[in-house]
Amino acid sequence: MSESELPAEEEVTGIPYWRLRGVSDRLSILQVITPSRYSGAEQVVVFLSAALEQAGHQVVVATKANERLEDELAKRGVEVHTPGIAGKTNLAAPGRIARLAREIDADIIHTHLSTASLWGSVAARRMDIPALAHVHALNRRWWYGMADAIVTPSQGVRQHLIGQGVDPACIHAIYNGIPAERFASLPPPQQVREELGLPEGVTVVGVVAHLSPKKGHKYLLEAVAKLSGRHPELHCLIVGSGPLAARLPRLAEQLRIAERTYFLGYREDAVAIMQLCDIVALPSVAKEGLGLCLIEAAFVGVPTVGSQAPGIDEAIVDGETGLLVPPGDATALAEGMDRLLADSELRRRLGESGRQRAEKLFTVEAQAAATAALYRQMTVAGKRSGY
Repeated sequence: MSESELPAEEEVTGIPYWRLRGVSDRLSILQVITPSRYSGAEQVVVFLSAALEQAGHQVVVATKANERLEDELAKRGVEVHTPGIAGKTNLAAPGRIARLAREIDADIIHTHLSTASLWGSVAARRMDIPALAHVHALNRRWWYGMADAIVTPSQGVRQHLIGQGVDPACIHAIYNGIPAERFASLPPPQQVREELGLPEGVTVVGVVAHLSPKKGHKYLLEAVAKLSGRHPELHCLIVGSGPLAARLPRLAEQLRIAERTYFLGYREDAVAIMQLCDIVALPSVAKEGLGLCLIEAAFVGVPTVGSQAPGIDEAIVDGETGLLVPPGDATALAEGMDRLLADSELRRRLGESGRQRAEKLFTVEAQAAATAALYRQMTVAGKRSGY
C-alpha cells in the first residue's frame, strides 16, 4: 500500500502510518553490494541476509554479477538480483536499485562497499526510505556521505570515521557475526594434520590473513626464528594469498625456518586448520576492521596473540582470551608466544574464555538482532540524520 492510499487520520504521534511499518516484526530489506571478489564483506552479506530471513524478515540482495556470491545466497534461499549496478559512473544504477526497492516495498536499503553505498543512498532518497551504509574496513568517508546512518564492525572502524569528521551519533558499531555452520562437521584435527604433513608432537602457530605488508607476517616469521632455541619443534602455518606470496618464503629461508614454515595459500578450510594450532596470531602493523580470524580461533578454543591496535583489541581481551603485544615488534611477539607455549594451562584457560566470549558476542544471530533493531529505529524515525 502506498502512502497516498492511507487516510490522514492514521498518522500517530506525528509519524505517518506508513513509517510505522518499521515497528512490525517483519521488515522488507534490500541489501546492495557491488563486489570485486568473494571475501569478508560479501560473506557478511550472505550470513546476515540468511539470519535476517530466518528471523522472519524479507531480504533481497542486489549485486553486480558474482557467481560465488549468487551461489552462496541461493544455497540459503535468499533472493538475489543482478540489475546492472556496477561502477561509480553508472548513472543508471540508482534508478535500477530504486525500481527493485519499490517492487519489494522495501522499508530500508542496507548498502555495502563504496559503489553500492553511493548509488544505494541515492536510490533511497528517491524512494524516501532510510539508507544504512555498512563500512567494513578503514575506509574514507566520501562514498558514504548520503546515507542516513553508518554501521561498522567494530569501535575501531567507528573511531576511524569519527576522526574524519563523521558525526558520532550517525555511526553504530555492531560486531560481525560468524554462523555456526562454519564450525559444523569440521574434520578431526589428526586428519588435517596428516593431510598437511605436520609431524606428530610439534607445536603450531598459525596466521590466516591476506599476504600484505600491513598484516605483519614478517614479524611473525622473525618471532618464530627468535624462538628456535627454546622451541625447536615450533612450526608455523601461514594461510592466505596476496602480493607477498613470493617474498615471505624467501624470508623464511633467510631466517632458517623454511623447513618449519608452511605456506598454504588461500584455504576454504581455514577454520579446520586453525583447530590444529596451539596459538593463532595476527601481528598486523595497522588498524583492523575487527580481526575475524582471531574470533574464528576463539570459537574453536584456540588462544590468540595479536597487535595492540584498534579492531584487534576488540577481538582479543588481553590476559583473558589472548595476549596483545606492540605492533611491529618481533621480540614482543616472540615473548608473548613463548609465554603461551610454556604454559599449557594458560593456553587452555584463555582458549576456553575466548570461546565463551565469542559465543556471546560474535554470533550471526546477535548481529542480525542488533541490525534489525537499528533498521526499526531508522524506519520509525523517518528522517535523515545527516552528517
